[in-house]
Amino acid sequence: MPLYQSDSILLEAFYFGDDAESLRLPCGSVSIDAGAIIVHGIEPDLLRSLRWTPDFLSFEAHGTRHRYPVSRPALVGPAQARFALL
Repeated sequence: MPLYQSDSILLEAFYFGDDAESLRLPCGSVSIDAGAIIVHGIEPDLLRSLRWTPDFLSFEAHGTRHRYPVSRPALVGPAQARFALL
């Protein structure tokens, strides 16, 4: 399970035409394991207030941008969210 130090994630949703939404959220780190991305150190209230389902989650670590297709997040612990990989 790779653990990446990142200070934020970017969630993106794309709709028909040119309509899109995005939201950058602070976090502590990101890990990828068994078909899911776990974001550590995220504010649960910010995720609960999200009114749209993200299509992609991206983050930067060690100078490299990582971008993955995901589904709606689930809170799995204190300040932890799980995004299933699509």
